[in-house]
Amino acid sequence: MKISSSYNNKYNKNLSPTSFKGIPPKPHFMPNVIGKIGKLAGEYVSMPEQKLFLATTALMFVPLIDLKFAEEDKKTDAAIKSASKAMMGGLTGVIIRAAFLKFMDKFVGLGKYNFFSVYLLPPKARDLNAKLSAAKKEAEKLVLSKRVKQYNQTMGTLFAILFMTFFSNSKIDVPLTSDMQDLLSGVIKENKTWLKSLADVSKARKEKINNWFENKKKKLFIIKDKLVKIISVIKENPNATPKEESNK
Repeated sequence: MKISSSYNNKYNKNLSPTSFKGIPPKPHFMPNVIGKIGKLAGEYVSMPEQKLFLATTALMFVPLIDLKFAEEDKKTDAAIKSASKAMMGGLTGVIIRAAFLKFMDKFVGLGKYNFFSVYLLPPKARDLNAKLSAAKKEAEKLVLSKRVKQYNQTMGTLFAILFMTFFSNSKIDVPLTSDMQDLLSGVIKENKTWLKSLADVSKARKEKINNWFENKKKKLFIIKDKLVKIISVIKENPNATPKEESNK
């Protein structure tokens, strides 16, 4: 028998939850304290807590590394940038992860039925909900509840990763990191007060937002003018296309 298959047969029924899947509750090849830590982490440390831990660790150590090893004239800027990334990336990451896990718990639910769970979930997940609703024994309900909860966490994790990859990383993280960097630069490099630096950052962000809206408004007016011209051409000569009219 292969070592891998022997390991799987021995620990397959006692795997920790999704966060630390693969760590047995009582691994014989580790000290008991490490096994207990792994078991507790698997049961209680979910995706938002993991992100918070990573962001806190980055905030504590990365700026210090930059101050120690970055180029002499760029040490402060590098440390400010690293701190801003850790704070804003961690904040948005924790909020988005927690929101998507809450979304899955609410709209999928443990044995609850709604439009999402009835029509949009895969058959396997719907079967879990149905089995949970039909279960009568408490032990069976407990096992099925854990399975549905793990499924909810997995789907919430997937949706959160997709959302962050295609939207929040560029539309939320980057602007917030830039603003935090300007705020810290004003306080640390320019000796401004926190309120003064915050007011300057808010003013600059407001100008950027107004410029963005003005740019979009100009594009909408250009599209509107083109549509008006096309409609007027069609009204004057229903059989002519805008292309034919332009050729005349």
